[in-house]
Amino acid sequence: MEIIWSDEALKNYFKVLDYLFDNWTSNEIENFESNFDELIERIKVNTRICPKSKILNFRKCLIDKNNSLIYQEINGKIFLISLMDNKSSHPY
Repeated sequence: MEIIWSDEALKNYFKVLDYLFDNWTSNEIENFESNFDELIERIKVNTRICPKSKILNFRKCLIDKNNSLIYQEINGKIFLISLMDNKSSHPY
């Protein structure tokens, strides 16, 4: 299944990595990347694995205790909409 990154998702992904690089160890960076990659693989197998978000047809998945992924499946393609901080009050 094809994964398509939005500009926002890509920007937020690198923002998380930059934060981890500046404030944590390489172990936390590896854990985040591993959690993210495992989540993407699970979504590829079952696009409905995560609950629907509060808006549109998006789905929201927990990457780790601090971050979530917002995505949408359309015609066999997975669109990564955004990554968000779980402490934020985002409408997703």
